[in-house]
Amino acid sequence: MAEIKPFVCIRPEESVAAKIAALPYDVYSTSEARQVIEKEPLSFLKVDRAETCFAEEISPYDEKVYEKAARILEEYQDNGNMICD
Repeated sequence: MAEIKPFVCIRPEESVAAKIAALPYDVYSTSEARQVIEKEPLSFLKVDRAETCFAEEISPYDEKVYEKAARILEEYQDNGNMICD
C-alpha cells in the first residue's frame, strides 16, 4: 500500500496568487520573460528567469543569476507574497 506523507511547501498568498502565477519558464524566451515581468513585477518568472534582472550579455547560467533567483524567492517569502503551507 502507498504511504502518503505531508510535506512543507511554499505557495503564493491568495491575494497575489494571480499576479505571481506564470506559465512554465521554458515557454518564454528571455526577451518575452522581460516583457511579462515589466507588466507584472510579481510574476514568478522573476525567479524562474532571473537572468532578466541583468544585462542581456549575462548568461542565464551565470552563478550570480542563481544567487539572484534565491534572493528574489526569499524576498517573496519575507514580504508575505509566498507563504509556508
